[in-house]
Amino acid sequence: MINCSIALQILPLDNHDGRLKIIDKVIYFLQNKHSNVIVTPFETVIEGEFNELMDTLKECFVLAGKDSKNIFANVKINYGDVLTINEKIDKFNQ
Repeated sequence: MINCSIALQILPLDNHDGRLKIIDKVIYFLQNKHSNVIVTPFETVIEGEFNELMDTLKECFVLAGKDSKNIFANVKINYGDVLTINEKIDKFNQ
């Protein structure tokens, strides 16, 4: 059931040399956990069931926190009767 979509941007603040490695680790985690993940230059978007995505969001912070002691995140959450990723972008990819 898709009743939630999340746009997530993880920004490790204290590990500048390993920042991209941490960000990549979170993105790979999301791609392996969820079937519909869109990676953009500024954020990664996932969609699914609200409670499952809230658990995933927490796991992303824990994962990034293994290599950084200060994680900043921009999170956008759309909950309820949401359009799917494909419904939002397919018209632009024809």
